[in-house]
Amino acid sequence: MSLSESKRYFEKFLRNILAPINRELSERYALPENDQISTEVIASILREINRFMYTQTEEIARMKCATPYGEVNYFSEYHKFWEENHKAILGIHVDEEKCREVAEKLEEYYHPFSPSSVMDVEELEPQKIADARLFIAIQDFGFGLPQNYYELARRKPYLFDARELLSNPNYINEMLTELGVADYQPDKRIEWIRRCAELLVNNYNGTAYNIAEAHNYDAVEIRKMLVNAGIGIDVKKADMFLRDMQEFGVWNLRRFEEVSVAPDMNTMRIALRTGIVHVRMPLLSSFMDVFCYQYNAVSGETNKAWRKVWEIWRAIPNNHAVSSPAYIDFLIYNMGRKCCKAKKRRCEVRCSSREQRKCIIKKLALTECDGWCIFKDICDENRKKLNPPKSISIFGRYGWTTSYSDEGGGLGLRC
Repeated sequence: MSLSESKRYFEKFLRNILAPINRELSERYALPENDQISTEVIASILREINRFMYTQTEEIARMKCATPYGEVNYFSEYHKFWEENHKAILGIHVDEEKCREVAEKLEEYYHPFSPSSVMDVEELEPQKIADARLFIAIQDFGFGLPQNYYELARRKPYLFDARELLSNPNYINEMLTELGVADYQPDKRIEWIRRCAELLVNNYNGTAYNIAEAHNYDAVEIRKMLVNAGIGIDVKKADMFLRDMQEFGVWNLRRFEEVSVAPDMNTMRIALRTGIVHVRMPLLSSFMDVFCYQYNAVSGETNKAWRKVWEIWRAIPNNHAVSSPAYIDFLIYNMGRKCCKAKKRRCEVRCSSREQRKCIIKKLALTECDGWCIFKDICDENRKKLNPPKSISIFGRYGWTTSYSDEGGGLGLRC
């Protein structure tokens, strides 16, 4: 396709940009008919877009940006602009009325559920459960990990023994191979597992089981320690770990009600589609979400929104609410996987067979659903297709800190 044939796409792009500024100008604007002149205009515009979004000018390079891992230089004017304005641009906030509607549906359909009913931890000592779950938490990146990894702990207990892992580094590789993640970011995973093993040996007599006692069984303090330990565990992974330790009876935690629904692709998708997390527009591509500000904003608001749902649910008279938001995590996570998929949604396509409906009800811990998503009447047409954000690493070989262009030099991705 020649430039003469394709320039209408660029014209449309420019008109759409001009429309909110000056609609009359937008409707009248056209690129020059001469292809050579059009090419020069397009090149100039693209060069300015690249400069604004991805070029580290001398001025911007002198400014520092805070990250969870310390200060780094801003790499473009857009980077600083997006950091300061992303929330206002997205219009992101928790919608309490939608939270109330979701809470009422949970009261109507949800029944108490125990993850232990699908995770075989029988005959495993509490210490073994804690050790296996902590090392698994490090790997929990959304990959298809074996659901019952406790069977692996039963077959090969040395793979989750901190002292064994430090004495025999090959066991770390064996663990990753058994979990099916040995080919993805192995260096990072190996380092985190090694650090975790050192943490347990140096601070907790070699086992994750002792963590609770060392922190006075305080869920909030344990979460803080895990997140700050540098072992690849963020708040989401820490909350899932704490939930399982409480649910499996390994620990009896204080302040467990402060553990929340873990924000992930599934829980964020449902939060956006039900509207409990409101945004003014579909989320931007990851390539525009410099330093993951959009991702972190949606993740944070999702956490707040599901907690608000739980608080409203608890306030319903004669309610059947669970004792912590963490206990509805399994339901929301699996609704995202079974009912509210990226494309095939149970608000539009009903489970046709009775067997399918029984299966979904069992997996989702519902009293009944008749083959439809229980939030079918809550999600309006403008939100049903919303998808959660994805993120690009801030650091690393292909992360944001290596993606800027030199002023006047172009390119990016310093490999």
